[in-house]
Amino acid sequence: MKLHYYCSSKSCGKLNSMKVKSNNRFDLKMEIGKEINQRCKHCGNHTKKHINRLRAEPNYTIIIGGVILAGILTLFLWDFGFISTLTSTIPIAIWVNENKKASAFNKILIRD
Repeated sequence: MKLHYYCSSKSCGKLNSMKVKSNNRFDLKMEIGKEINQRCKHCGNHTKKHINRLRAEPNYTIIIGGVILAGILTLFLWDFGFISTLTSTIPIAIWVNENKKASAFNKILIRD
């Protein structure tokens, strides 16, 4: 999952991101603690953010992989007539799953 946060520097204020394996804030808290302390990729200042300030976004590389998988399956299932059903449901199912995971992460906040 990809998490986004804004730089705390007043001159920069640009969007940064980091990749984590956690699916919820509780696991993220166990992994990195209550706050992240990372360097901004644009200005180089250290950014200290509470984990409630992080926003999750769906991983689009997995969605693109689903589209490629659907294209490959189209070639194999062309003669059987399942093309419209199977080709469209694979990427949509993957996209819905990624959006659900990101939404579930963003809805739950940690109390201090």
